[in-house]
Amino acid sequence: MDELARRRAAREREAGGDDDTVRFTWTDTLAMIIAAYQVLMPIVLLMIGILLVVYLLFRVFFH
Repeated sequence: MDELARRRAAREREAGGDDDTVRFTWTDTLAMIIAAYQVLMPIVLLMIGILLVVYLLFRVFFH
């Protein structure tokens, strides 16, 4: 273990174990899933709509 790691470990022990790491709960996970749907769903629906219009145009003009 190098000197820098020893100093860092000593500082963490002196700080009394203040833990600054972020803890995620199930509500945070649910919020991220909902946010992803809000971002991706309009794009997916737009792509489906464009494909449907192209399909119908090909069906009308080339049938």
